[in-house]
Amino acid sequence: MASRPGTPLLEALLAPQAVFRGMPGEPADPEIWERAARAASGLHRLGRWGELAGFYGDLADDAWREGRYRRSLRLLLAARVVAVRAGDEAKVVSVTSLLAMRHRLRGGFVVAETWDHAQLALPLDESTARAHAVARRELATLRGLTGEYQEGIALCEQALQVCRAFADRPQMVLIHVQVLLERSLGERLSGRLDLALATLAEARALAEAHEGEVNDLTRGMIAVREARLHVMVGDPRTGLAAYLRAEDLFTGVSADNLVITRISRIDCLRALGRTEDALALADELAEECERAGEHSRLGQILLERADIQYASGDFAGAAATARRAGRGQRDDDSLEGLRRRRHLARALLASGGDQREAAGHLGVILETACRPDRRDLARTWQALHEALSISDESVLPSAVWFAAGRGALIGAELQRDLLSAPEARWGVHAEREEVYAAAIRLHAAVEDHDAVAQVMELGRADVLNRVLLDGSSLTRPLTDLPLLPPSAGDDRLQDLFELGSDVARVLAGGNADEIAVLPLPGGLPSPEELDALADVVVMVQLGHGTAGWWSSTAVRERGGRWRATVEPVPARPAPWIGRMAAGTPLPPRGVARAVWQALGELLLPAPEIWQGTPEAPRSVVICPDPRLWHVPYGALLRGDTALVDVAEVTLTPSLRTLCLVHGRARQPAPSGSGAGAAGSLLDDALPAYARERAALDTWPGGHRPLGGLADVAELLAPALLYVSGHGAAPGDTTLGPAGVTLDSLATLPLPELLLLVGCWSATAASRYGRDPLSLAVGGLLGGARTVVAGVGRVGEQAAARIAAQTLRYVAEGMPARSALRAAARALRDRHPELGPYDWAGMCVMGAGD
Repeated sequence: MASRPGTPLLEALLAPQAVFRGMPGEPADPEIWERAARAASGLHRLGRWGELAGFYGDLADDAWREGRYRRSLRLLLAARVVAVRAGDEAKVVSVTSLLAMRHRLRGGFVVAETWDHAQLALPLDESTARAHAVARRELATLRGLTGEYQEGIALCEQALQVCRAFADRPQMVLIHVQVLLERSLGERLSGRLDLALATLAEARALAEAHEGEVNDLTRGMIAVREARLHVMVGDPRTGLAAYLRAEDLFTGVSADNLVITRISRIDCLRALGRTEDALALADELAEECERAGEHSRLGQILLERADIQYASGDFAGAAATARRAGRGQRDDDSLEGLRRRRHLARALLASGGDQREAAGHLGVILETACRPDRRDLARTWQALHEALSISDESVLPSAVWFAAGRGALIGAELQRDLLSAPEARWGVHAEREEVYAAAIRLHAAVEDHDAVAQVMELGRADVLNRVLLDGSSLTRPLTDLPLLPPSAGDDRLQDLFELGSDVARVLAGGNADEIAVLPLPGGLPSPEELDALADVVVMVQLGHGTAGWWSSTAVRERGGRWRATVEPVPARPAPWIGRMAAGTPLPPRGVARAVWQALGELLLPAPEIWQGTPEAPRSVVICPDPRLWHVPYGALLRGDTALVDVAEVTLTPSLRTLCLVHGRARQPAPSGSGAGAAGSLLDDALPAYARERAALDTWPGGHRPLGGLADVAELLAPALLYVSGHGAAPGDTTLGPAGVTLDSLATLPLPELLLLVGCWSATAASRYGRDPLSLAVGGLLGGARTVVAGVGRVGEQAAARIAAQTLRYVAEGMPARSALRAAARALRDRHPELGPYDWAGMCVMGAGD
């Protein structure tokens, strides 16, 4: 590195009069700057180059904090030139890094990249390792800003290699964390949420392990990135806490990052349903930016505001706000530019505007998102989904429309399949509900009934089926269990991006021929497996659109084909459907008979479900929408006929779940004659305790009260386990005084028959996209082939009567599903004063044998 500047330009920059010359557009220099100029002149006359370089660097920081950005960059350049004269190579390297970063922050991308490459031209050794790592991180940031996500991620990997090779150098831990943050951002922007989460977790772990080496600014950046990902995977409450934590860390440290974080918080508040708070924050920040002349940042805020307006149904307002945002932003392929185009396209389509203009916006989004350097999964499936609102076949032919809808589903499912944490997978599925719902309607419209059932099956029981497939005992709670979902594979992603490019070409007016329809994700059990389950298999799915609620049902009769319907929810059951979808259970009393009839016709419309008789009932498997687990299906009516009169009903979280349970090897029968023993964990504080105890004492194989769930392992070839207790609400995690939980049931070898006699023991909290993890599910995981449990608030005496009668029928050789049906009918007929939940509130899950 040269120790002397060799050109008149560099010599001129050494002179304080050049450095402190007034900047056009800046206010007059205060007295402090005049004193600084005199001090610099003194150091220059004396040739004290090292001190002068440090002095210029300190002044550059002061100018940056004061918002005198051009003055700060000139001072930094002077500091670098003087450092070269002084022969202070370390100072040259550090100032060059700042020059690159600050030019990038002010939009001088070409100049910033020039300085970064100047750093990379230095030989890599211990003295330049930090400069190399920072320069590659800065180049990665620039690639992210221009949408070249894949190259940015590759640059981050190169920077990480340097960080690992020179890990013992001062400040290298901090740089390492910052590079990980940059990489996680690139992975998130390209739609790889799994890698983004994993990289962010690595950054947090490294920062916590080296607490004293990571500053508040970087800790704040970790919190911001965590917040954004929490919102993206459907957990805005945790995201809001992370945003507030970041704001605390940025206060007094970084005004820019503080504003950026507050802008991001707008979307978080919207996701929480706090629309008024989100609008108030957007308006407050917009006013601040207008006063400061920050037009680009104002555009970001306006795009957030447009999101809120669109979600509220103000489509014209959303379009106007998006257009206003464009006045201060470049019309390019940046992330903000694509967001603005999506807003305009959605608003035009929702308000009946110019479909061709909307198609033009979507075409640009797809063309950009599908580029090899971008591979932006999220924006690809989003634009394909928005294309479904185009009804003009001259703009988007129906064949391409169908291919786009299928592609949107595949993209959403690919993104979910890239996640291994259950909460993240569930959250993403819930966030994409409109995509899955659109796919159901899309395939129903073209009468592809098998496809409707296959779409319904997607995501119904991720955790449950993974554990059942592995066949191993659990060592941690179910919701903490990392999954190993199928790899998305570059070939499947590439097919999607090629489809996106083809649709973009059509939207731009190109030829619509040879648009491929990609294969559906997921799968269904084979016809042979389905035939083994029941006479009739039913899947039920809810959806919600601008016209209100609708219900879709897919039905398959043994030996037949799937048949699917999509129907709007009639006025009478609509309020009840809305309540259940929001997680509010049906009341145990006060539901009119006409409502049970309307629900029966809506949720179970196929006549083959009802073709049994009291003497020859049909076996019917129902796979409910996750929000409909607290329906007493046996009490649903078709005319005057209750389902329990003509069918033996089994509920299942998914079709694959039931197939896996059916496929288990049966436990060996107890040696000698008679049935195995019955074990019990009874709540002796319940009024029905005596009735339950008496019924168990008559079990042919004997009855053994247990002190705790672990004592089940001491029973020799047990026939059943009976647990009683009080449940307060859907999703309760414990039952009975012994503290039986979902996870404790899942970790034990259970008998083939499990009775969980308590309210809500079969019912998870109603949430779309989540596994319906209930106590009954824990029983299936623990090895029970059949679980009898409660789907609602069942009267204690009624539940005890039904359970006791079920035991007697099972002892006589009846299958459990037949025994429960017979017991429910008998109780209803003897006690007509009881409500539907009292006699139909217990259900069968599993094989039912």
